[in-house]
Amino acid sequence: MSKLKILVIEDNSITAKALEYDLKNAGYKVLLAFSSHAALEHILHSSFDLLITDINLGDAQMNGIDLVKTLNKIKNIPVIYLTSHGDDETLEDVAETNHSYYVSKPYDSQRLLKIIKLTINRYKINDIEKMYLTQDIMYDMSNKILYAYDKEIKLTMKENLFLDLLVHKKNQIVSTYEIAQYVWNDEEVSQGSMRQLISRAREKFVPLSIETHHGEGYRLKIM
Repeated sequence: MSKLKILVIEDNSITAKALEYDLKNAGYKVLLAFSSHAALEHILHSSFDLLITDINLGDAQMNGIDLVKTLNKIKNIPVIYLTSHGDDETLEDVAETNHSYYVSKPYDSQRLLKIIKLTINRYKINDIEKMYLTQDIMYDMSNKILYAYDKEIKLTMKENLFLDLLVHKKNQIVSTYEIAQYVWNDEEVSQGSMRQLISRAREKFVPLSIETHHGEGYRLKIM
């Protein structure tokens, strides 16, 4: 089973590195964002299981609460606020977002790790539905999204269906008949359309290997 991944948003590099050390030492994968802009890119395009964010990120236009509001609109991912701001106004703003815990700075490593475990148990976070096809290529089987180096690869509906079929039957030969039924359903499909789909898929799925087995079909080879 692969490690759960945590996105840490912290503009103080010393605190960010300390968090990275504590989390990696506890067995988690870590994504770091030192600015609101970098954090937004991760929120929109990266794969992660839990968000830990500071509130004041040195950006008058977008703080940690704004980022969480954006996250809440597109992904159901738990959030832990880690901040030195505890005034009533900030707490009211925090209360308007979907989050799990609010931890004050300076944080205690052991307490934070316990809160992370509580959050994981509370949200029943696991990676059963996430399959790593290579060390850097991951397929989210639940949401049907392919990630390469933590960035989403944009696929058409048919490309996504083709990948989903190959992943579910990994290391097995999938016949052209199975592909036609799964991807095109009851529609008629020409050999040219089938070849175009497979050609596009090979370009987008790099470095994954789609083997051709003449007269039989295709196989996604995963070690």
